[in-house]
Amino acid sequence: MGPPRFKELYKPVPSSREVRQRRLSHEQQLRRLHREQVFMGKRLCFRTPQESETESEYEFTPSDTAEIINGLKSGRHEERVAALTTLSTKLEQPSEALQRFVGGGECTRLLVEIVNGVDRDEKLQSLWCLTNIAGGEDAALAETALEAVPHMVPLIESSDGDLQNQAIWAVGNLAAEGEGAREQLRANGVVEALAAVLAHTQDAQVLQTACFAMSNLARRPSSYFDGLFALGVPEAVAGQLQRVGGDAGC
Repeated sequence: MGPPRFKELYKPVPSSREVRQRRLSHEQQLRRLHREQVFMGKRLCFRTPQESETESEYEFTPSDTAEIINGLKSGRHEERVAALTTLSTKLEQPSEALQRFVGGGECTRLLVEIVNGVDRDEKLQSLWCLTNIAGGEDAALAETALEAVPHMVPLIESSDGDLQNQAIWAVGNLAAEGEGAREQLRANGVVEALAAVLAHTQDAQVLQTACFAMSNLARRPSSYFDGLFALGVPEAVAGQLQRVGGDAGC
């Protein structure tokens, strides 16, 4: 008989010094990612240190994948939200185990189910996860979020500003992936939906995110670039700039 396995069920508790060093390292990595995103044309959605410090203490392991899946499939609201929060945080810097989970496709399918659900908080957390999947450096992983696009378009048109903003953020990240991704976004009605947002939104945060997303959609090559003028995108942006004037929020 081998040694007892009960110790494997518990994660070692780091010392306060180790916690501090990991937190400092995490903050340095976040600053590096912010700089890289300026050039990538993508933006990850980061949690505050207070929200993420507990989860960031440990590496994501294969057993954590099973916990996430069980949490996303749980019938309890609290467990689903906890799983979504952990997932979105870990997607900031995904481990190999997490990359395999996302690349397999089940992750996006589970997130789409929640996006199509009725709970607002769960929808928002699921969109946050999709935003960070789409915002990753690995193109193959990012493109797994394309499956969710048809389900995000109605939220781009939502009257709920938080859901609208997060859905726009996610498609904005996808638009940076290249011509193929942009054409899929166009085929699903994202360009028209976003043009309407630019023309009519009064929400400063939504406007800022919509400008980011449209700047990525307007990249060439694309089959619809001239159509942006027919949709009145330049006029809509100019009108919004005139409206907001010196608003620091924009």
